[in-house]
Formats: sequence, C-alpha cells, structure tokens
Amino acid sequence: MMKGLPIFILTACILCFSSSAQVLKPLEVAKAIFDPKVSPDFIGKHTTGDYNGHPNGQDFPTEINTSFLIIHQSAKKAVVAMTIADNKVKARDKYLYFTKDSARWKMYALATPTLARMHERMKNEMEAITADELDSLIAIYQHQEYAPYKSKEEFFFILNSLRLKLAPDDSLVAHFQQHKATFNQLLKEVNKTSKSPETETPTLVNTRTPAYSPLLISNVTTGGFLPAKCIDFHILNDQVGYLYTSHKKYLPELSPDKVMMLRALGGGWYLYKVQIYL
Repeated sequence: MMKGLPIFILTACILCFSSSAQVLKPLEVAKAIFDPKVSPDFIGKHTTGDYNGHPNGQDFPTEINTSFLIIHQSAKKAVVAMTIADNKVKARDKYLYFTKDSARWKMYALATPTLARMHERMKNEMEAITADELDSLIAIYQHQEYAPYKSKEEFFFILNSLRLKLAPDDSLVAHFQQHKATFNQLLKEVNKTSKSPETETPTLVNTRTPAYSPLLISNVTTGGFLPAKCIDFHILNDQVGYLYTSHKKYLPELSPDKVMMLRALGGGWYLYKVQIYL
C-alpha cells in the first residue's frame, strides 16, 4: 500500500517512528540514572530543575542494590519510588520526580523523609536500654506528668512504631495487609464519630486499646496537612502512615516538599509519606 507514497513522506514516517520509539518511560529513565554505568551525557539530557544530577548510579558503592516502582504517572508528571539496600544497611526509600519536557521525561527532584535520622537515633537509643534500666526508668517516669512512657506497653508501642516508621515501603505495605481486617474495623469506628477538618482533638478514636495497639497507629485525624476528605492513620503522629478516602479525586497532589508519596493498598487505602515542614 505504501509503494505509491513519495520518498520524502516515507522518510518522515520512519524518522517519526524512530523518534517515538526512543522516548524512555520514567521508570526506564530512573533505572538508567542510577545505573553505575550511567554517562554524564545521559544525565544531562534527562535532568532538570533542582536535581543537579547527583546522586546517581556512579555515586553509590558497588554493593548497593536498587529497585524501582512507578507509584504515579500522568501526562506531564511521574513519581518513581527507589529502594536502596545492601547487606549491611537497612533498606531505605527515596522518591524520584519526573516531568515531561520536550517529549522527554526528565528527573527534577529527589525526595526523602526529613526526620529519618532523628527517628533512627531514637530507635537505637531505645533498643540499647536493658531490662533493668527500663524498670528503673519506668519507676522514675511514673511520677512525671509529661514522661515519654510510663509502662512497658507504652515503651514497646513507641519502639515498634519507630521500627515500622523507618521500615522500607514494602514492609509498611506488608504490615497493613497483615492487619487489614483490623484497619477496616477501626475505619468503621472512625466513621461513627463526628469528623471535622478543624477538630482539635488529638485522635478521633482511641487506638491504644488491646484490639488496635497491634496496628501501631498513634492517632487518627482528618484535615491538617492532608485533605479534609481523607482519614489519616498516623504512625507516631506525623510524616508516615495510612490514609483512607472514598474516591481518588480527594487524594492530595504529590510534591517533593509536601506529600511526597502515595502507594495504593486497595479498597480506598493508601500508604503516605509527607515532608514534616509544609
């Protein structure tokens, strides 16, 4: 059918097809930028904005392993979660932001939780406390009005919450799936309350009961740094947790300096992470 077409039209079609075939998807660009063999030329062509090309694959030690997951993509914007791990260091996640620029996906920002180092230090200090030291601390704290904890149950709730908060996204997802039935039961109880975006109460439902303590949810709120139509289930009050919404249209817009990640868990549930300074 194409025999009768002029040569210049055929050439134009071939060039157009070749050009479109070479356009890399955000996930492919992410993998290439963090490949140890990445070239400066590739980085220059696929980066923009605040991201200056570092870190990239050449900046990581050779024993580092990376894995990637696309967690959001629209016509002009995409977010890729990158998990970094080796045999010695616990896996950690970063979030790569891409924009469509001149028909090419370019990375413009890299987001990571701002308080992770502080929480890691708190976790390490608590893990170093011996059983005898814990008994002594509890005996002292029971007489203080604003003590960090006053029982072993409170101590281990905080410690396990820190461990969960610092865990890689896959572990946070697994925690939710393990306790999904209880999360849904807690949601039913929340829906019985009179929710208000301007509520000053620290939590809509008491989550420290024997039934809900295994969820490691410190409090449940609406509004605040997340949209009013979302119900927010926080791990140690801020930055990391789970949210529920009845419709995707109520979800917050992703931004490297605000709500940095959302990961769908099914049934209206999402894992979220935010930058603490909004």
